[in-house]
Amino acid sequence: MQFQLPLISFQSDNGKEFDNQALHTHLATHGIALRLSCPCTSPQNGTAERVLRTLNDCVRSLLLHAGMQSSFWAEALSTATYHLNHHPCKTIGAQTPFQRLLGAPPTLDHLRVFGCLCFPNQAATAPHKPAARSTACIFLGYPSDHRGYRCFDLASRRVITSRHVTFDEHAFPFWSVLPEPSPSRVTVHHLATKTALFQPPPPVAPAVPAAPAQPSATARVSAPASTVSSQLPI
Repeated sequence: MQFQLPLISFQSDNGKEFDNQALHTHLATHGIALRLSCPCTSPQNGTAERVLRTLNDCVRSLLLHAGMQSSFWAEALSTATYHLNHHPCKTIGAQTPFQRLLGAPPTLDHLRVFGCLCFPNQAATAPHKPAARSTACIFLGYPSDHRGYRCFDLASRRVITSRHVTFDEHAFPFWSVLPEPSPSRVTVHHLATKTALFQPPPPVAPAVPAAPAQPSATARVSAPASTVSSQLPI
């Protein structure tokens, strides 16, 4: 084995990928005990279930942050596992699982943002001298069998493994290639709401001061009549 340590027992749920005759025979041959949790009793396998929940949350966050489709879940899961193994854990005294297993703290200067824009160096595979020495790619994580980075080329739809990569960790190409919503999915309520949100408010007319009140025609006629009548002799 890689770390020269004996495997004493193997615990799992009742999934048939583990609870089968082939695995039973293999574990019995190497003296390893197989322990299974009771049916529909996930708390008996609580440590693994809690780690799975953490990984699922990390995968969801990575995909949403990069604007990537769920078809990249395997790359996001591999990257999330890599990051958790390099992250301090409270249950082992603020050490990282990497340090607890290998005895030395990990280096973190090579970590990059998942799904960001990157440019791998392809000078060695350029067809001719005037050809481009790189192409725009998307960072997909860290390969398990190389010391480098996995880069997804949107043009050729292939994965490039390279050690010399330039990153732009503030650009996420998948946000610019997301499909527009179908017109059939846009409802009248959505259009009305969007129009109301982006339509400028109507101009407000300036207030006009009210004109002073004028005396009525009756008042102007009746006043002289009362004055003339008061001057007539009795």
